Amino acid sequence: MNAPPQFSVLVGTAGWSYPDWEGAVYPARCKPADKLRAVAEFLDCVEVDSSFYHPPTARMTANWLRVTAERPQFRFLAKAWQRFTHERTSAWSPAEFQLFADGFAPLRESGRLDALLFQFPWSFRHEPRNLDWLARIGEQFAGWPVAVEVRHDSWATENVPVLFRQCGFIYCNVDQPQLSHCLSPTEVATGATGYFRLHGRNAKNWFREKEEVYGARYDYLYAESELDELLARMRRVATKTQRTFAVFNNHKDAKAFTNALQLKLRAQPAAAARAPSALLARFPQLRGRVAPAGEEQMPLV
Repeated sequence: MNAPPQFSVLVGTAGWSYPDWEGAVYPARCKPADKLRAVAEFLDCVEVDSSFYHPPTARMTANWLRVTAERPQFRFLAKAWQRFTHERTSAWSPAEFQLFADGFAPLRESGRLDALLFQFPWSFRHEPRNLDWLARIGEQFAGWPVAVEVRHDSWATENVPVLFRQCGFIYCNVDQPQLSHCLSPTEVATGATGYFRLHGRNAKNWFREKEEVYGARYDYLYAESELDELLARMRRVATKTQRTFAVFNNHKDAKAFTNALQLKLRAQPAAAARAPSALLARFPQLRGRVAPAGEEQMPLV
């Protein structure tokens, strides 16, 4: 009997430092380095979120490498600075590009940066001026592992994957609420790397301009059946790539971390699954599926 095919799906979260993860993923008031170390202990990769708001320094990215030195197989993805995706009234300057490039030099030189994600907003439509903007990114970031995320359904055309292949872009498949003109779920591979970003399906808060509670837009826990459906799409992409990343962005109250563990159990059934013990108290559906790391505090009854 032939062994089942193996798929390389690496699972992680978007970001690692959230106030509402304290007491679940890592202890309250722990050091920033310990937060990253905790994510690297249990998951396969992480997507740097802070780089969207401001380029990190080389000292910062070198420190991330030091923190995860005991897990050399742990991979980094990173969001591109919003100057390249959301501030498009004028082109970025050479100095702005150099500031960003210098900060990521340690990660690139170590070979640990698998994708630089250019996350565009829903308002970024498939039109000539935006195609020109993408061409400018392709020229400026030649040699970088560029991934592109679009969210508007105007990009749901057959020529888009062709364009991405020609530019050397990694196509980022998004899972988002299915509202008006939101891009439907995709399973596209345009090169050696597959990429999925899972934002949750909180339709009520998705387009709300001002969140009453921090992270409300991403307050969503994927059900087991939804994870099965997502993994089926990932596996089809994984058959066409060398490795595929699945990044959960539904970070509210550590739901992303929980769903990441649940998907990892499915994607890597032979791997030993562990979880922070405190997370099991918050999400009891993990009990019996993963081994607790640390002393588990059982809920009072």
